[in-house]
Amino acid sequence: MVVLSALRFKMLRGILFKVAATMCFTLMAALVKYASRSFGMGEMVFFRSFFALGVIVIWLGAVGQLRQGLVTQRPWGHLARGLIGSCGMITTFMALSLLPLADATAISYATPLITVVLAAVFLEEKVKIYRWSAVVVGFIGVLIMLQEHLGEGIGVGPQLFGMARGTLGAIIALVSAFCAALAMTQTRRLTKTESTGSIVFYFQSLTSAIGLGVALLAGVWPSSAPGAAMMASEVWIWPSFTAFLVLAGSGVFGGLGQIFMTESFRHADASIIAPFDYLTMIWAVFISYSVFGDVPSFWILAGAALVMGSGLFVILREQYLGREPSHMREGL
Repeated sequence: MVVLSALRFKMLRGILFKVAATMCFTLMAALVKYASRSFGMGEMVFFRSFFALGVIVIWLGAVGQLRQGLVTQRPWGHLARGLIGSCGMITTFMALSLLPLADATAISYATPLITVVLAAVFLEEKVKIYRWSAVVVGFIGVLIMLQEHLGEGIGVGPQLFGMARGTLGAIIALVSAFCAALAMTQTRRLTKTESTGSIVFYFQSLTSAIGLGVALLAGVWPSSAPGAAMMASEVWIWPSFTAFLVLAGSGVFGGLGQIFMTESFRHADASIIAPFDYLTMIWAVFISYSVFGDVPSFWILAGAALVMGSGLFVILREQYLGREPSHMREGL
């Protein structure tokens, strides 16, 4: 009885860590969306990654894994993940700047679906018919959400690059989900030889350097060169004290979310805590309405429900069979 109670307490701790992670990641996204009104993507990526790196280094030192986090056997693998992850972070921030928070969050749920496809193609994982069926249903949900912004009538309003902001945001959000799936696939390759500390440390370090590089490059980009208008929006802007707190806060919450997610996997099986990922939608809807005044439409909620339902089906079936969905094993 005592052993059973200890196991339940450990599982509960894992769930609480996961809930805390979803709250931190949603707060991070909200701060990024707020900051996107005034700052370029590169500068926001730098602040988000640099301050997250600080939090993670403190954590690695506290758990005695800092030295281990600096050791790597695959520097090129980390570079590949850093480049892919930077593209994913930049496109995520762009989507947040163009879409309501809840809409961008809902479309991001396409990431696990794309990961299943990439794992079957590049990692040669065996994917059975029930999971393919869930992926198909999930993609139908994604299409329902996309049509909300790609459909007729949505184009009314401000234009950007010749498209309505919502249309461009939906496309970029889908690209972001694809980049995140690629990064997850690369991460799973790295876990064969690399520690959790090294994967997290080098990713945050590389994205910090890339974000800063984009901002600095924009400052010297010739006005007559191709892409000058886009690069002009990426020029570094020194933030006020309040803006600094917002930018730094996005990194702190991002770093804490990473730590809480990793700790959740230490205390409970992935199949137990994975469904709590979808709490981000609840937090996103609440913040969208209370802070930004946005209310998600019926089609966004319906599409998100289909995607979440397909994901939960895979999780529950794998749990019934005594396995964990392969794309949910790593808290990275």
